[in-house]
Amino acid sequence: MRCELRFAAACALASACWHQAVADTTQGGDTKLHLEACTKWSEQNGSFGFTNTCSEPVALLFIELNGPRRFDRLIKPNERFDVDMPKRAVEAAGWLFTACPEGYVPSVPFTAEHLTQIVKSQYECVRK
Repeated sequence: MRCELRFAAACALASACWHQAVADTTQGGDTKLHLEACTKWSEQNGSFGFTNTCSEPVALLFIELNGPRRFDRLIKPNERFDVDMPKRAVEAAGWLFTACPEGYVPSVPFTAEHLTQIVKSQYECVRK
């Protein structure tokens, strides 16, 4: 129960932080597939992250669920993004991320209601 409350609080905070980053999809529009296939996460030199293997920039949203780290970054092709902590610590805290093309945002917000969709990569990317 305590873990669920911390998770719900972290999701609420993330939702507030990225409220502007989630587009209104009610009017239809330009959508693209997410770029998670280009973000194979691994630990290098004691830091957890990924190298963008796409031929285009990846718009990354990342949140450490039970910790202070929140990132809204554009990762260029062949650029590495690091969380600046070991994989073990990131996994202990819990984490979520989305990966969209530049100029796009996830179609679902970072909220407890959408956790399953995000974890299962069941989102699209919509133009900002």
